[in-house]
Amino acid sequence: MSRFATVFVSRFAKVSVALMFLSPCTRGADVFDRQTSAIVKQLIEKGEAVAELDLAASAKLKPLSSTVSSPCLLIKTDEGNFTKALVSWGLRKGAGKPLPVLLIERYTTYRQDRMDLTAANGKDVMLFPGSGFNFDIGQVVPKGQGADIEFSEEGVLKSAREAQVIPLNGNQLPAADPVKKHDPAAHEGVIPEDFAGTWKLNADGRWLGEWQLKVNNNGNATGTFVSDESRNSYDLSGQVGSTSHNLKLDVFLANTQMAVDAYLWTKDKSMMAGTVTLSGRKFGFVATRVVDQP
Repeated sequence: MSRFATVFVSRFAKVSVALMFLSPCTRGADVFDRQTSAIVKQLIEKGEAVAELDLAASAKLKPLSSTVSSPCLLIKTDEGNFTKALVSWGLRKGAGKPLPVLLIERYTTYRQDRMDLTAANGKDVMLFPGSGFNFDIGQVVPKGQGADIEFSEEGVLKSAREAQVIPLNGNQLPAADPVKKHDPAAHEGVIPEDFAGTWKLNADGRWLGEWQLKVNNNGNATGTFVSDESRNSYDLSGQVGSTSHNLKLDVFLANTQMAVDAYLWTKDKSMMAGTVTLSGRKFGFVATRVVDQP
């Protein structure tokens, strides 16, 4: 066991000792994930930037949800890109006096010139006093060497250069319209609207992410595919096929196009399966419907 340990303090001042970082378990998209590039840009433009933020001030921020309690920061980088990040404060124990540290739990930076593409994304980045982080390239940098945020000896997060830091106070996602809520299980058979919703995709273990589908009563489908790896967003469109439970989609990736032939489970309508074709090669896929919890 290492002689070093890291103590992180939650917003309610409870303390836990992390002896190692564990890979997160598989999960559906949470409130942080669903802050799209357009929402992040909108919140940054109407938000109030702060020059610095410490543990005490961050503890006063309302959490995004019961499952995402770490403070969420929105950053407009000095290059004009838009970032969302979850952060937490802690102490790094060593031979001498414990050092304050900042953990960037998750972050995604969207390109201002192509909001559907990301400039950088990552997780579990630890900043020590005197270091900074450049969200445009996703790298820890020395103080004064291109950082968007810097972490001081006193444990204070500070904006650097022309970057703006906007703390997000609670969940500010647009509220869902309950009138438009569609329940696929409320009727027998399959209608086009049953394909609509959020789907967790696994195509051959190569392409992982989420489909956000909208399907009208004529069977026309539109939406986006968000890659788990890059967090890039790609447009998709399609049409219900010759049978009611078949959907054919085209996903417009950065340099190519993916054709999808999907079949919806006709009993509980909770899954789709079929094939994806890319550059003439065909692969299998499964997609599971993501159900929002109250």
